[in-house]
Amino acid sequence: METPIRFRNHISIVAERMVRGLVFLGALLAGNLSQNLPGLLEDAGHISENLPAFAAGLAGIFVLFLILVLWQVMIWSKTYISICENTLVIERNTMNRMKYTIAASSISNVNMEQNLFEMLIGTSKLKLDTNSLSTANKTDVQILLKTAQAEALKQHLMSMMHQDAPAPQPEAAAMPDAPASFDSHADFGDILAHGFFSISLFSLLILVLSIAGAVFSIREAIFSGSTEGLAGFLVSFLVIFGLFASSFWDIARGFIQYYNFRVRRLEDRLYIQYGLLRKVSYTVPVDKIQALKINQTLSARIGGRYMAEIINIGMGDEGNDRNSFLVLYCRKDTLLKRLSSLLPEFADSLELDVQRQPARVWAVWLIPFGIAGLLLGFLSWSLYWFQILTAFWCIAAPLLMAGGCLLLMILRYLTCGCALKEDYVLAVNGYLGRRVTMAAYHQIQYVELKQNPLAMLLHLQKGRLHLLAGAGNQIHDLPYFSSKKIDFFRRRLLHSKEQRGYTNPINEKGEQA
Repeated sequence: METPIRFRNHISIVAERMVRGLVFLGALLAGNLSQNLPGLLEDAGHISENLPAFAAGLAGIFVLFLILVLWQVMIWSKTYISICENTLVIERNTMNRMKYTIAASSISNVNMEQNLFEMLIGTSKLKLDTNSLSTANKTDVQILLKTAQAEALKQHLMSMMHQDAPAPQPEAAAMPDAPASFDSHADFGDILAHGFFSISLFSLLILVLSIAGAVFSIREAIFSGSTEGLAGFLVSFLVIFGLFASSFWDIARGFIQYYNFRVRRLEDRLYIQYGLLRKVSYTVPVDKIQALKINQTLSARIGGRYMAEIINIGMGDEGNDRNSFLVLYCRKDTLLKRLSSLLPEFADSLELDVQRQPARVWAVWLIPFGIAGLLLGFLSWSLYWFQILTAFWCIAAPLLMAGGCLLLMILRYLTCGCALKEDYVLAVNGYLGRRVTMAAYHQIQYVELKQNPLAMLLHLQKGRLHLLAGAGNQIHDLPYFSSKKIDFFRRRLLHSKEQRGYTNPINEKGEQA
């Protein structure tokens, strides 16, 4: 019988887990200072009356701090991680006992990550994800160890996951840092190009509006010459600054987050590394990849640039959808070349014949659009009749809304489409930007097909593909296609599932086929 390997997290995990508690205690301290300190400063003659309340507040905060520290230390000391006979066991023996057992065969990814604090003290975090839809939006297990120990444990877990596969090449374990050892390595120009083409139009709009709002608020405060509205100005300025900071970071991180981005394919695994303030190292088994997604922002479509990301458990989860890149923004020929070396299983994703939605889809859209337009016109006339709105707004508002909806329909018709092939289904979605999702039939969890009476009359069908991935990548719309292709779609999906022991993958009108 194999001797179990038993260990604990590095003690620094206590400090990392205290961050939220310190934020809470900081808020309490700020409240105590704002409530008692002005009285101490303004009424120096009665310090003896105000000081006890101030000191009691500080003492209470200090006691809470000690309790939080002792609680986290107790959790650390009572939590053990064991590896034995192809299983990983996490055991916590606190007041609420917990024992979590994971089979090595169910592990999807074993990834390493370092934040700035961990870089300084020489630790790394192992993140384990399993093939479970219920936990697809979060990391299942996090283990904090010294970097050398984390790397050794990662290799041990990867070997447990692939016991039936041949032993990996020696260089697969070491993964040297030299750029030449990777199939794709982004230089400074690649990072700048990716940052520019990844800029979100919405984030850019919020950034411009927040700057304009800040300038207007400062101008009003200066020219008003009054101090009565100072509190209101500060509150509005903080709100505007929050919007500015959020949109600015959303734009800026595309230029710095993927510093030193590099990818390599060795046998049946992908190795992805990048990061400056937060270093990330992914090891992704190719058979765990659910789909490939090709993204284009509006600027990327205009400039002819494409970005590829992989969809699987452990990448793009926990609300961070920018962790799953495989190829940064580049031209089509460069993308095809890199996909051919990194992921040849999906290399023809850009070459498939994507069919635009049938022209009769306009009837499905325009008939409800016309009915909604009539109702909106009647509402506008009522508002004008009761003198709630002027004639200008009663005419302009419906026209603007109708024009906006019509523009979205045109953009969707020109962008969206699908392709049903022998082994893959390709779904294309978007309006200004473009998203191409390529999924093998056997990787689809199930398909939900929808058809309203009008689409049924016109022999049109649409649906949704459900994949085993994080919340942002679980569901992918399948635009309208001809109902004549449903039988082919069903046969290919059922055939791929039956080969792997699955059944009932299609959910049509709430019932499984």
